[in-house]
Amino acid sequence: MTRISIVIPAYNAERTLRETVESALNQTRPAHEVLVVDDGSKDRTEEIARSFGDRIRYIKQTNQGIAGARNTAVREATGDWIAFLDHDDLMLPTKIEKQLALIEENPNLVAVYSAFTNLFDDGTTALVPAFPAKRLWPALRYRTPILPSTSIIRRSALQEAGGFLPVYCVDDWSLWFRLVRRYSAKAFQEHPESLTLYRRWEGSESRNFMPMAKAVLGLLDDLLLDGLRGFQREIWRRRIEAKVYYEISLGLRDRKNERYWEFAIESLLRWPFCGEIVTPHRYAVFAHMLGSRLRNFSWKPRYWWPVRRCRENLTLS
Repeated sequence: MTRISIVIPAYNAERTLRETVESALNQTRPAHEVLVVDDGSKDRTEEIARSFGDRIRYIKQTNQGIAGARNTAVREATGDWIAFLDHDDLMLPTKIEKQLALIEENPNLVAVYSAFTNLFDDGTTALVPAFPAKRLWPALRYRTPILPSTSIIRRSALQEAGGFLPVYCVDDWSLWFRLVRRYSAKAFQEHPESLTLYRRWEGSESRNFMPMAKAVLGLLDDLLLDGLRGFQREIWRRRIEAKVYYEISLGLRDRKNERYWEFAIESLLRWPFCGEIVTPHRYAVFAHMLGSRLRNFSWKPRYWWPVRRCRENLTLS
């Protein structure tokens, strides 16, 4: 029988941990084990985890970040497959059963994942379809379409790929990239149903968009262009940078930070064309930005053509 370990990295998780663990325990096909790795919490996380008794395995460690907590769980797990579940997400009752059916049908798989449902603070929800596995490559060069809490990964593949790297915000993206490069997209399989609830905390994206962009650009320097050479490598770099700068411009505009124009221009200069990586919608947004600046017209040259230090100044100042 295939053994699945559900692992829950937790840090200051008292607000949601009980409900998360209960969702892991209440599966129609029970997991081999449920591990909670407490990553140096300073609230009631330990108390809540220990209240489940021997129904879970509780591991306490000094704070190492979510990548470190996940790697500890992989080392300590005794299952053949690892089902990741962040401490504020929820598994639907049939998640393990339905994904395990895919695993047992195809022995060549190393990872399965599913659609998920965003759960907002006000109780509203929004479905996010599963990204087709056959399109993972080369899509993983410019986006990360797999939510970790939807995934179940072969433990031996995780170990062979080196686990999660301690890179802020993009540790999971780095892992998917390395797994696809090692095993190919054919070793991945999506499940079309939503099997996970993903909590979307108000304001989290608006606070994190700049550090996230910085992390993506770092990944671009280190990993995302792997295997590319010469002109092809430069084209890919420019397209990905254009996408990142465009997303930064949106975040800055929402915060009423005037640097949004600097990043919008840089995005167009890096890659003025549209396609799957930089969609045509960018043109409509840029036109709206231009209209806004015309309404607040200024004769100052820097108002229209700012000094662009985008890569050197990835802060909100």
